[in-house]
Amino acid sequence: MGGSDVQLERIGRLAALARGLEHEGVYNGAKLVRAALERELLRYADAHVPVGGAAIGDAVAAIRRELCGDGTEAFCTALDAVETAARHGTTIPLEAAPATHTCRACGELFLGDPPPTCPVCESPGFSFREHLPIWFLEPAEPAPILQALESGPDAIAAALAGHDEADLGRPPAPGEWSVREALEHVLFAEQLFAERVGRLLGEDEPDLAGRAVWAETTASDEGSVRSGESAGVMFERYSDLRRATVEQLRDLDAAGWRRAGRHAGGGRVTVLSQAAYFARHQASHMAQIAAAAEGRVPGQDR
Repeated sequence: MGGSDVQLERIGRLAALARGLEHEGVYNGAKLVRAALERELLRYADAHVPVGGAAIGDAVAAIRRELCGDGTEAFCTALDAVETAARHGTTIPLEAAPATHTCRACGELFLGDPPPTCPVCESPGFSFREHLPIWFLEPAEPAPILQALESGPDAIAAALAGHDEADLGRPPAPGEWSVREALEHVLFAEQLFAERVGRLLGEDEPDLAGRAVWAETTASDEGSVRSGESAGVMFERYSDLRRATVEQLRDLDAAGWRRAGRHAGGGRVTVLSQAAYFARHQASHMAQIAAAAEGRVPGQDR
């Protein structure tokens, strides 16, 4: 049995063990095993991730052939949209990939508004799990999110300290972003964040469409600003935007954090959900930025 087969077999055993522990009421044991399962899943995924639109499109097509059959028309149609988006570098609107739930009891999958009870195992709908587009959108409280936003510029400044523009413009490995390229991406996100906060606080129910900064950039929350500016200049622009946005958020009451709008890919969003999204987005790039400044990839050559 090859290494990948061994890892897949271990993933299956961990999933089954967690399920068995839940059935026996050993919930803290199930918690530990699910954590190990998540670790193994992520490591396997990172080792086998398809790279590039064509490869991802082929992978989606293969999965569709395996999973689609009787009673799965809506799911298969959604996968068609995923394949198209992957191959053409476009985004997927919420209409094409609606709210997605699974029954925690039997695993049945539902797109759109879920039924009041599972048609397979009869479990009530309030026990269903909703699958979010990304963990950045998981529930959050204002205080820790505001703290993360406030500390963001200091975290990046610490990563940049002691490194010149040559260091910051040099990719640590083929196919990896340099610090400068990562800052282009972070600055794009910060501009989008500042714009959205201003609109959510100043307008009633604004339509927060994704914004492209030039022709080849898709209209989404993921992009970069290829300005030709130095890493130092981009950091200052990001830092100024972040501090101004934090000042807008600092004294919000509960109603202010709940002010809402619509997003084509995420549906209804609030000031809090957007603050959490962009705070967590920066956090997801911090190890990359710090390691690239030292000329390495995170987790390697330490």
